[in-house]
Amino acid sequence: MAIKADTIRQAKKYLENKNLSIKVIKPRLFAKVSEEMAKNFDDVFNIIKEKVDNGEASTSDKKAD
Repeated sequence: MAIKADTIRQAKKYLENKNLSIKVIKPRLFAKVSEEMAKNFDDVFNIIKEKVDNGEASTSDKKAD
């Protein structure tokens, strides 16, 4: 399913307002995930924020030394 250009622009603006680099989180991918999950940008952002702690994966996702 194609993502509309307007939705991608909205995602880009949302990410910029959250001070996130669009090099880290691509607006097209962010918009696609939002659409596929049937969630708004805030919900998707909060899900990502819960899974990532200060830019590092949770301890369960880290490799053992």
